[in-house]
Amino acid sequence: MLDTHTASLDIQFHRHNRLDIALVRNHALALIFLPAADIPRFVAEGNVHLGITGQDQVAEFSLSAEEGHGEIHELLELGFGKCSLKVQVPENGAINDVTQLLGKRIVTSFTGLTRQYFGKLEARTKSEMHTTIKYVGGSVEAACALGVADGIIDLVGILPYMSAL
Repeated sequence: MLDTHTASLDIQFHRHNRLDIALVRNHALALIFLPAADIPRFVAEGNVHLGITGQDQVAEFSLSAEEGHGEIHELLELGFGKCSLKVQVPENGAINDVTQLLGKRIVTSFTGLTRQYFGKLEARTKSEMHTTIKYVGGSVEAACALGVADGIIDLVGILPYMSAL
């Protein structure tokens, strides 16, 4: 059970364990707790009025969602969660430049952003090789070790066996 009082916003709510909806005690609202990647879709389709999620999730949704989804707009940058997507390869591998990944296998949770990045890179380098991009929802960093990918695009973190290019 989680009891929260946010003094600066004066939002008081009670959330039962394992429930994704909490009714606000002092306002006519409900808070809905969703995975970060789902929030842009629920906002775009009008199922919720406001969402808080990462800019990476908003950009990915805009690039990879099917046609006809509604629009979403960033109203306020909250100033926390400073991370970025990086191209990463095994630290002791032979790849030391991102252009060496052209025509290779890339695994990511951000297929729209990854296709955009490698599409621009292929065009800029006039490469005739097509980079294969596959989706993995979790444990992206394991893809190279398991032989599924030559490189990954993932949120920057402490990965002692991976090297960001």
